[in-house]
Amino acid sequence: MRLRKRDIIVVLAALVMGVYAASAATLWAPVEEMGSTWLGEMRFADTLHATTKGMKYWYERGIGKYTGIPYEQMFCSKCHATCESCHGVRDSNGNVVDFSVKMASNPDTCFACHGRQKKAYLLGKSNPELADVHMLGLGVSCTFCHSSVEVHGMHGDFQYMFDKGGVFDVSCEKCHIYGYAPRPYRFIEEHRVHLDDIACSACHSPTVVTCYNCHLSYSYEKYVETGVPVKKAIPIIGWLPLVRDQRTGKIVPGNFMVVVWTHNGTEAVRVDIAQFFPHIVDERGRTCNDCHGIEAAKQLLESGELRLVWVENGQVKHMNGVIPIVEGTKLVFQTFVWDEASNSFKPFKEVVVTVGPDTLIEATSGLTMEDLEKMAKSPEELQSGTS
Repeated sequence: MRLRKRDIIVVLAALVMGVYAASAATLWAPVEEMGSTWLGEMRFADTLHATTKGMKYWYERGIGKYTGIPYEQMFCSKCHATCESCHGVRDSNGNVVDFSVKMASNPDTCFACHGRQKKAYLLGKSNPELADVHMLGLGVSCTFCHSSVEVHGMHGDFQYMFDKGGVFDVSCEKCHIYGYAPRPYRFIEEHRVHLDDIACSACHSPTVVTCYNCHLSYSYEKYVETGVPVKKAIPIIGWLPLVRDQRTGKIVPGNFMVVVWTHNGTEAVRVDIAQFFPHIVDERGRTCNDCHGIEAAKQLLESGELRLVWVENGQVKHMNGVIPIVEGTKLVFQTFVWDEASNSFKPFKEVVVTVGPDTLIEATSGLTMEDLEKMAKSPEELQSGTS
């Protein structure tokens, strides 16, 4: 049967009206019913945002073993989010006078708690070479990638960010392979070689931001004294540790949490290493020579040890560039304590840690010796098969 133009228009109109009627029925459903459905799925009270269980997990398996102070008495446990934290509209006196979805999509709302991400954002604003292509290049907000389902805890109960399958909806692949963003076509040689075993961020992130050497006991003492913790740490940029995500098997960026405790006669240093998304993504990506034939890999392969932070002529120095974090090898860190009298950090202890189960946390593994051997060879040696 041949349809006339008029018949086609009538059919299309009927379809549109049917869709509109269905949508209208949903929109006109009682607000209470819709709210009940949403709240029934939402488990915000159980989320890491609301409970700080992630920090508790890190504290109790790490520095908390030395402090003698329960997590519940630490200021970290008070730093939980509420509905007001993300959605509260405040007057000039700081009182919540309304609630808004728009507030939750403002990056400044997120930056109020997520300090390293804020530092990464500000770093990009002052240094175009380190500007994130998403937030500063495209002007998108945190909620463009982090969904309300993720933030409101609809995936279940987690002890830390990467527990089980992980709390996150977001992934590079969601937009760049399955979505509408530019695709990482496999005719690009680096993608053909590495896309299956190396995460996008390992090549497209120039650095991580590290809040190095948190003098936790100083912050705790100020918290007990004044009710407000005074945080003291050394910001480090310019390095990119590489570890492996146990869930995917892919090589990903990592980061260090080095914590110093000097309180009531107890002195301790704790080093934890975990996978970490830098929130600084560029379009260019790394070259082969950024990861292969690098001195850090050669040195680690030869000696089994890397000195990452040290003091030179009274200045804090650190290794730069890609740093392979390899199972069974040793990492050397100079640590510091905050000296209130001089208003500066003073050298404390040099610590040596072995990369392994005691230092790797949050579904993170180290690289293998096979990975290290490949990184110690130049691209030309790998291509020719020579050593």
